[in-house]
Amino acid sequence: MFPRTLLIATACLCLGGTGRGSLDGLADGLAERIRGGLDSPRTRDVAVVVAAPWPRLATDLNGLLVARLRALGVRSVTRGEPDPAWARAAGFERLVRVEVELSAGKLRASGMVLALPSGLWGGEPEVRAHLFAEAALDDELRAYLPPAGTPPNAPVAWQARPLAIGDVALLALDVGDADGDGRPEIVGVTAGEVIAWGIEGGRAQERWRVRLDGRAAAERPRAELATVSVDDGALIAHASDFSDGMKRARGAQQAARGFSFPGLGGACERSPGVDWFAAESCGALAGLLPDKFWSAAGLRKGGARGGSLASAAVLPGGILWLRATSLAPLQVRGVGAQVALAALDRGDVVAASEPVEPGEPDALVIRAIAPGAPVVHRVDRLPGNVRAIAAGDVDGDGRVEIVAAVRDDAARKTELWLVN
Repeated sequence: MFPRTLLIATACLCLGGTGRGSLDGLADGLAERIRGGLDSPRTRDVAVVVAAPWPRLATDLNGLLVARLRALGVRSVTRGEPDPAWARAAGFERLVRVEVELSAGKLRASGMVLALPSGLWGGEPEVRAHLFAEAALDDELRAYLPPAGTPPNAPVAWQARPLAIGDVALLALDVGDADGDGRPEIVGVTAGEVIAWGIEGGRAQERWRVRLDGRAAAERPRAELATVSVDDGALIAHASDFSDGMKRARGAQQAARGFSFPGLGGACERSPGVDWFAAESCGALAGLLPDKFWSAAGLRKGGARGGSLASAAVLPGGILWLRATSLAPLQVRGVGAQVALAALDRGDVVAASEPVEPGEPDALVIRAIAPGAPVVHRVDRLPGNVRAIAAGDVDGDGRVEIVAAVRDDAARKTELWLVN
């Protein structure tokens, strides 16, 4: 069997921007970027798989991509299965993932070209190119929208929306009822403050803020860091400039030792002279965490504290480490320093930031907590760098969202991106 290349274009529709465009333009933009990740396309076979909430969109975009790839000189273009394990076993050399969203008037496609290791050498897929294309929602694209009267239980696409919070240099986030008033808050920590926001009228409204104080830390890491966790009405926050953290519960405030991570309970101590935590400093949590890590989180289910069914951490060097009761621990390379786990209505996931190119904004990458940790959604072209990630029911509607703090240092502004 000749080596082959698999192109997987997973399309879902959500809502984005203004301007003119069509499905042809989207296909042109994708094909141009895909070409850069195929090396020598004349020696490759390509399988195209397009999935969308509306079958006609999937069929038409599939046909357009097949035509574009053939025009590029791809030797053979066929349909394939969207399972990376299947693709590797079948001898494919490339896996191209594309996800399409409809958001506020734009059809946006983003993804990546992955080089799949051969069965002989094994190893992890390698990113060869990042993909992005978009087309404005014109009459042609509106024809793909579901007709009026579509049942409310029809498949829901991924949604991503930003909420401006101003010039707030966040280092950590969590979600929960931090003050016991029965309302959820998004709680963030800077180098010197703890701030809580509520979602009201589609906006993030600041509810309260408290300054961190106490003795200065005897030794500080090269880069500022902080953690915050909200469980059972108790908030524990700690920034690296201070020797102790702060615990607030039922109106009382006191000092707290160590750094507490969302969904895990307990606390860890930062290792002296380095920028990472050691699992041996985490007491009873040690069995849930790798030996060394930058950040960590646990999966909350049913509001239970410390009863995580899964845990994740980012190892030094940008490696995502994932552990769950049904999985052997696995690792994914190429992630940023932040991580969160979420029990969404569409399944349990792990979210991490991903640096795209030096000097470019980050992406937010969401993976299923499943063998291989497959990517189920990406939010590309964020307006800055992902400084913190959390998960929780931010508005009390019973549905969990992923929250990412995206910081643009040049513009001195931060946005909270909510994804579900």
